[in-house]
Amino acid sequence: MSRRCSAWLGKGAPVLLLQWLAMTALGIWLALWWQPAPHSDWGYYWSAAGTASAYERGGLSLWLLALPKALGWSPVASALALNLPAATVALVLAWRVDPTRWRILAHATAAYLLLITPFFGIVQLDLIAAAQLGIGAWLAAGRAKHGSQLLHVALAIVAVALAVSTRPQYALVLWVFVPLTGLLVAFRGRPASRALVVQGVLVAGSLLGFATDMAMRQASGRTEQIRTSSAVTLYAGLLVSSDRWSQRCGNWSPAAAAAAREDLDRPMLRAVADRLAARPGSHWASVIACKAPQIGSPPPYAMYWLFEAPNVRERIDARPDRDRIEAAYRALRRVENVAYRGVCLAILALCLMIAWWLLRRGNRLGWIPLAWVAGFWAVHMVFEVQGRYFLGLYLLAPLWCGLVLGAPPVSAARAGGKAGTTAPSEAAHTGS
Repeated sequence: MSRRCSAWLGKGAPVLLLQWLAMTALGIWLALWWQPAPHSDWGYYWSAAGTASAYERGGLSLWLLALPKALGWSPVASALALNLPAATVALVLAWRVDPTRWRILAHATAAYLLLITPFFGIVQLDLIAAAQLGIGAWLAAGRAKHGSQLLHVALAIVAVALAVSTRPQYALVLWVFVPLTGLLVAFRGRPASRALVVQGVLVAGSLLGFATDMAMRQASGRTEQIRTSSAVTLYAGLLVSSDRWSQRCGNWSPAAAAAAREDLDRPMLRAVADRLAARPGSHWASVIACKAPQIGSPPPYAMYWLFEAPNVRERIDARPDRDRIEAAYRALRRVENVAYRGVCLAILALCLMIAWWLLRRGNRLGWIPLAWVAGFWAVHMVFEVQGRYFLGLYLLAPLWCGLVLGAPPVSAARAGGKAGTTAPSEAAHTGS
């Protein structure tokens, strides 16, 4: 790697390169070997890319997919062209902001990305949106060392807006995360100016991104289809969800889609209020309780999306050694389940440990990683649960941990850096 790159990333640059090569090689090999064809949501993204009149969701990032499609690239090549740079950005940012001696936050990010490499040949825009939001957070936190701060703030707002227009779920998460961090960080004192900047960027970017998505939906003229596709996550997650694990509580179901279509002729708020009033509060509490294990430990998704693509499934079914392949697939799914849940649990544990480390030293920025987790959990208590919907939680949680570890304590930021608490990054970097 070049001297400039090594200086920017520190002594861990060779390890980063090895992680990137492993992630990239595995992602490309799986995608080109199996060649999954567009299906489900991916089928919509592929068909709608570059066609404004077909827009239902996907935001401005849908036009990123339109570029390789217009160049005649295959769906798999187009997916790799978007997902590999997004994964690279997420990995590099994790290494850049990680102040710990052993780069444990960066390694956690690399492990998560390695486990979702089967997803790289599929476009769901989840990975792209997470990378955009990560760039926005990094710029807003003032960790970019060159250029004017005003430019960084403007670019951060654009990055957050891109992420939210792509995945409006992030607007909901941020609208929980920002007030929660504001309340916790400002508890018994005023927040630091940098914290206010970050919160302002997240609010402005989320509003701009949400408005952009709404404007694109309005311009397409597909009102009924858009309302149905958007509302079904609420219907599946709560309004018509069962409260039984055996009936896949909180997951998409044909009944949820049918109920969303039934309510099309009624104002959304009225339809929601009527359905909530139709059942006792104990039922809704039971639904949320049933969903809680999936929210706290969401299932893996990457291998499923690859191997359950209709054309991949047809290839497997047509092979004479189908039984052997199926047995190997089931074994891999069991390994993936253990490894994925283990990595996710480790990331949550890191958030908790870093929060404890900072808070016991009086640094209220320690609440931020916990608030990031709480934002996702709060949103999905109400909305549909899918494993891939939590990608942003686990991919960006280490980034938030690194940002708060590397930032001056809240009290130091207000007192010109003269507080008695030393940022752990100073000690960490002396040995790395």
